[in-house]
Amino acid sequence: MSITGMPGLTLNLPTQVSQPTVSKAHVESARPDAETAPGQSPGVQVNLSPEGKAAASSASRDSDIEQSSLPEGVQKILKAIREVQRKIEELQQQIQQVMNDQSLSEDDRKTQVATLQSSVGALQQQVSSYSADLSVLMNRLKLDGGSKTLARSLMVPNE
Repeated sequence: MSITGMPGLTLNLPTQVSQPTVSKAHVESARPDAETAPGQSPGVQVNLSPEGKAAASSASRDSDIEQSSLPEGVQKILKAIREVQRKIEELQQQIQQVMNDQSLSEDDRKTQVATLQSSVGALQQQVSSYSADLSVLMNRLKLDGGSKTLARSLMVPNE
């Protein structure tokens, strides 16, 4: 499912999240009468799908935005900015890996680094665009100075 807000801002949300799985053995070990090894407490093991793990991680990373008193539209843009900033960080790490990869020829290394740097540049432009959209939205909503300051402080990824 996609949600489109401000021009150029589309949030893609999973339409279905897999249910956690609990095996029978784990449920049985959670019973109080079941024997457990010394130093272990009985419990239930829950295995999340990759989609579930991503959703849980995303929710916890941006919980400070969600707990703010900022309007929903401002929160969506802040989350989008953070996501793009995370992608930039990932690409910068990839650039370092390519630069340190001695198995690549000098030409291959230069080509790959140039491609990655181009992607970083495009994402940085996207952050600038989202930041401008955020500023316009905050002005249109007539947010006070404290709310604007809070929004700017929440632009930085919280990890």
